[in-house]
Amino acid sequence: MDPSAPSAAPENPPSRGLVLGLAPAHLWILLAAALGWLFDAMDQRLFILARTPALRDLSPGVDPASLPTLAGWATALFIAGWATGGLAFGLVGDRWGRVRTMALTILMYSVFTGLSGLARSWPEFAAYRFLCGMGIGGEYAAGVALVAEAMPARARAFCLGLVQAASSIGAILGSGLSLLVGPQSRVGGYEGWRVLFFFGVIPSVLLVLLRFRVPEPDRWIRARDEARRDPQPGRKMGDVREIFSDPKLRRRTLIGMALGMVGQVGLWSIGLYTPELVRDTLFRQHRREVQAELKAGGRDALAIEAIGNQDDLARAWAARTGTDAAPRLAAWKAEADGYVGRGTLLQDVGSFFGAPFCTWIAIRFGRRRAFATAYAMAMASVWLVFGGMSRGPDVYWMLPLLGFCTCGIFGVIVVYLPELYPTRLRTTGMGFCYNMARYLTATGPILLGRLALGVGGYSRAALCMSLIYVLGLLVVPFAPETRDQPLPD
Repeated sequence: MDPSAPSAAPENPPSRGLVLGLAPAHLWILLAAALGWLFDAMDQRLFILARTPALRDLSPGVDPASLPTLAGWATALFIAGWATGGLAFGLVGDRWGRVRTMALTILMYSVFTGLSGLARSWPEFAAYRFLCGMGIGGEYAAGVALVAEAMPARARAFCLGLVQAASSIGAILGSGLSLLVGPQSRVGGYEGWRVLFFFGVIPSVLLVLLRFRVPEPDRWIRARDEARRDPQPGRKMGDVREIFSDPKLRRRTLIGMALGMVGQVGLWSIGLYTPELVRDTLFRQHRREVQAELKAGGRDALAIEAIGNQDDLARAWAARTGTDAAPRLAAWKAEADGYVGRGTLLQDVGSFFGAPFCTWIAIRFGRRRAFATAYAMAMASVWLVFGGMSRGPDVYWMLPLLGFCTCGIFGVIVVYLPELYPTRLRTTGMGFCYNMARYLTATGPILLGRLALGVGGYSRAALCMSLIYVLGLLVVPFAPETRDQPLPD
């Protein structure tokens, strides 16, 4: 099937064969876009869970205190790749088509996720994450535009909310895989984090579905044909200059960038550092336990409070008790992997409900109220979780709440951004708006890493970073309200 052939699902299909108002062709499009974003999110979750163990193994001899900085740089490069891909493939999506662009970007992030598991140094690992991020950034804009343009108007926001909810399922899969294969374990001679990245090759099978089942949307085909018949200014496909030459589009782009940046900084510089938060919390808990144990045995415990990592803590305990440090250290690592895996899985379950909740607010009460609600919820949850977690079992109720609140924002963004741009500029505008914000977002993890060293760990650093949500609340009143308005042609 030629993906550009005019056999796309009609925007107002006949009633025959409808399921929840959608024809079978609509359902295939929705399935393909949802799976694409699901696997995107699975890759992101695998990276978040494997990031610190991978960098520790790929940087032998590096001071453990420097790991937050390395993690910040690796995350920043991943986000920068995402931004670069979103910009580049946004132009490609308007010019080549949504489906072709999705296929190319899915192949790209599948290949480089698998190669991440073969990295031999941290710069090589970071380079693969940059290239993987390019694929993810490009896939998002193409997939969201495809759904927005192909679905009937009455079902558009609901279907986009389902696509965003699929990302939570992908993250849950990533967390579930980490419970089967601990990032700090070994499987068949390979480090566990490497095996996790090998799972990232699976999404490439989605290319078969895209190639044979998913057509281009009628809206894009019409816009492409009009541009070919009349190649005048104002009709060109994917012209990035036009989103700034037109005052209305320029204002929408700047506002969309600001709203997107706030959500992304909150997620990538705070919400997705929960593995590090949990490991820090467990380390402090173990340090208290060792200190109490040594005191109870009449041994020296004065210097224990100054120890800054679990390897040194295990060695100090072993030296004072005359035992082997290895078994206890292994038990601590296994316990940390368990809490991190279960905690992030529950965080993802929370996000699965949070994004649709804010989508519902956007549909029922308007986009601006939904953004304001999401930013307020996110800030409150960050202060509760990062300021209050003190022991391992806290993850079972704190992280689902954090996921619900910090990911609700994306249930609004996925509905809002396609409504800002006409068809011929939709992926270009979305790509520019969302991904220029990502370049700014990329500095967040680096800043968080430095703050974690300077202000006393990830907890206080995250509380400082959470002030970004105030910026979102200040921008919301200036955002154009698009509820009940038709998708621009």
